[in-house]
Amino acid sequence: MNPSPVLQSIGNLCLGVATLIYVVPLQYLLLELSRKRDDGGGTLAGILLLLPMWLLLLVASLCVAAAGGFDGLRLGRSTLYTLVVLAVLAMTLLSFMRFEFPRHPNFATRFVGGLPIYLLPAATIQLVLLSLNPGLLPGIPRPWVGVPWLVCAALSLALCGGFLGYRLAAAGKARVMGLVSRLGHHGVTGREILAGIPQLDPDRDFAELLKRTNEFESRAVRAAALERLRAHPEFLNRLIAELGTRSPEHALAAVEFATLTPEEKRLLAPPARSAIERVTNEIQREFRYFPKDRRKSLQRWGTRLFASIAAKFQGSGVDFLPAIEGFTSTFSHREKDYH
Repeated sequence: MNPSPVLQSIGNLCLGVATLIYVVPLQYLLLELSRKRDDGGGTLAGILLLLPMWLLLLVASLCVAAAGGFDGLRLGRSTLYTLVVLAVLAMTLLSFMRFEFPRHPNFATRFVGGLPIYLLPAATIQLVLLSLNPGLLPGIPRPWVGVPWLVCAALSLALCGGFLGYRLAAAGKARVMGLVSRLGHHGVTGREILAGIPQLDPDRDFAELLKRTNEFESRAVRAAALERLRAHPEFLNRLIAELGTRSPEHALAAVEFATLTPEEKRLLAPPARSAIERVTNEIQREFRYFPKDRRKSLQRWGTRLFASIAAKFQGSGVDFLPAIEGFTSTFSHREKDYH
């Protein structure tokens, strides 16, 4: 591969500026963020550095493709250019993961999330430098120069494509389930639901009965479902187990509606508080993906339900205030972050 003087000049100019951004201000920013908590300014600075850096690396990578740096793949020029653009775009997106998981409690998540911002630009810089300046390391076979970058590009495209597919599938599932739920409510009257509750088995259909205790059902349906649930010989233990699941919303609704004895309150208070905290954590993880109307409905739902549960367990010795404040701050703080 012998790049033309024009391609070599353009590519090296872009490479030099991008390398300067990568080595000096970006590394300084990452060092500062590792020392102190980011109040949002670090993310903005990261965007202002990463976008021009990756734009310059994109131009330099296209120069490599135009000079024949990827001819070993035996693809047409237009296909190569398209793949290079998509790969650099995927690398850019993965680089922003460093600002997505800055203080994640899981070390593996922090490590994996922070790796792309160091590895991917370095691999791209190495590709452009050695491809457009073959005289630097004449002993390296030309086809091997692009191997590290090609591996990073393939992984980046696979990860971004997989994540996009997951988000589309999750969104589609949520829409379908919402449609099914709405059709089910419109197609079945409250009287028919009430008539069907005695047919449900407290053991086999425990989860289904829990769903009928939510605030969207009539009071008669909720009372009948709760009475049927209490027919289970291990009602309290099953309810505690449901509060410990990943989706304890229906169990929390049952707790809020039920009339509890002092002993039941003592046993249910700790798992109920933990369930509220788990729901809050799940909302925090997915908050950025919720549309505005979904955020508002979740805020109304949780504010009413959790306050009612906290009032029910008042005097139980379990402090629900931190859990309630955690839920409230999720919306007050994050709404500001995404506006």
